[in-house]
Amino acid sequence: MSLPLQIVLGLALATLTVFLVLLLIQARRTAAAMERLAESAIRDLGKVAEDIRQVRSRVDEVADLVNRALELPSTLTQVVTGIIGGLPLLLGRRTGASNWVDSLLTGIESALHLFRRPKAAHPEEAPHA
Repeated sequence: MSLPLQIVLGLALATLTVFLVLLLIQARRTAAAMERLAESAIRDLGKVAEDIRQVRSRVDEVADLVNRALELPSTLTQVVTGIIGGLPLLLGRRTGASNWVDSLLTGIESALHLFRRPKAAHPEEAPHA
């Protein structure tokens, strides 16, 4: 092999080696940056998951408050309906004893349900899942 060809091949091999080393260094930096990005994403997702749990907990609390707020009017409506259903009998009109008894029992049942409902635990006292 001639000397100029050996020099050209040596320079080409040296250049290729330098580019491969630079490529490996850059790949290592990229891998480290990706690892940091993955760790940051895991932390951020943990925070987002906790925020979603808190929002869900608050939505559940609001839904429970709305449910309790609407329970009293609903029960009172049932009681009033039972009383109104029994008024014709009290006024001397005979509409059928079974309808009057059913209406009266519905009103009494609703009133008992109103007074027997369990007390809801405060959110601070409720165990968290």
